[in-house]
Amino acid sequence: MLALLGALLAAGCTQMTTRKVPNQAIWSSKHIFVERRLADNYGVAEDMARDLRDMGYDASSGALTMLPPGTELIVSYDDMWTWDFSTYMIEFDVQVRNARNDKIVAVGHYFRPSMVFGHPPAAMIHELMAKLFKHA
Repeated sequence: MLALLGALLAAGCTQMTTRKVPNQAIWSSKHIFVERRLADNYGVAEDMARDLRDMGYDASSGALTMLPPGTELIVSYDDMWTWDFSTYMIEFDVQVRNARNDKIVAVGHYFRPSMVFGHPPAAMIHELMAKLFKHA
């Protein structure tokens, strides 16, 4: 009984939402660039690009000045970390923009307030990227 209660509490603590602009099939884009934040001390941009490559996209990451020719989508992010006997990610926001006109075509948000009930950062990144970019 206690395990069931714990599982219910854990499910209620984590929140993941995504929104896409209607009629924008972002999964049909093949060339994606993840804009690396200057303060990316945990390799989030490269984890995101790796997940996109694993899904079949031509994806790379770096400073916006390194934007490859032919890029169709630019992915930017904000990550929040905290320390509670170890450092862990508690919040992850993603914004997907059209590279030609800089208009937002999709956003995602993942919030996990506790490391006890959550996943490692790579799992959070993977779940949100899969929900945004996998064609279902």
